Amino acid sequence: MPLVPSGMLLRLAEEGNFALPAFNVPVPEFILWILEEGERLRSPVIIQVAPVEYQALDIRMFYGALLLLSERFSIPFAFHLDHAHRVEEVLCALRNGCSSVMIDGSRLPFEENVAVTRDVVALAHPLGVLVEGELGKVGGLEGDEDDDNGDAFTSPEGAEEFARRTSVDLLAVAVGTRHGFYDRTPELQLDLIEEIRHRTRLPLVLHGGSGTPQEELQKAVVRGVRKINFSTALRAEYLQAFRNFVEEHPGDVAVHRMLPSLAFRVKEVVRECIVASLAQGRV
Repeated sequence: MPLVPSGMLLRLAEEGNFALPAFNVPVPEFILWILEEGERLRSPVIIQVAPVEYQALDIRMFYGALLLLSERFSIPFAFHLDHAHRVEEVLCALRNGCSSVMIDGSRLPFEENVAVTRDVVALAHPLGVLVEGELGKVGGLEGDEDDDNGDAFTSPEGAEEFARRTSVDLLAVAVGTRHGFYDRTPELQLDLIEEIRHRTRLPLVLHGGSGTPQEELQKAVVRGVRKINFSTALRAEYLQAFRNFVEEHPGDVAVHRMLPSLAFRVKEVVRECIVASLAQGRV
């Protein structure tokens, strides 16, 4: 199956009543490990990068790897831009193979959020690219230099107006998840998810899937969540596996001997994330 447009995966998720697991890839080898586990579980996946990631490594490395690996795997997968805050970041993604992009204006006043989101929709839709917007404030750190200023739940009334005025294709909502590590077990606002879905009729997106209990995620999927982002859990497991290898094999500089143990640990987390995205335990 070749690299496919995000819209194709979104239609599959709507028809099957499941969420697409979307994985941030800070380094290209994550792509291979995610696709291998997706293939094993027969699950479509979204590979995504945020500007903070593609600015550290040329975005063409990620897109090139996806094109090459599309010859190897049978599951459909798509390439998405996560957490762009500026139109220039979106333009870079549009030039480099992303079939869906997120413009995050949630830090802005409502009217400014609407304006920048509309600008991105005007750029993306003529190219057949989907746009994900965000309303509300998902707390925690996103991997950039901004401070954690807490969270603020998405207003159903505001979401309805935002959807109408921007024509976004997906809406990221603040309903109890957080970026990064949790200091307590999150409890999702399930009634809020249901009302936002009812008012907007949009596929909803949860950021901060790492650390959220599987049963909570699956309840959210039943209520209309169609994409769940995972990043922290994979990065934390990767770094811990790296530390363990270095401690157990001091002085060993043969990276090829380290990669299998890193892959095993990351793929365990990927498997848990995929299963958590399926409302009815499809795997």
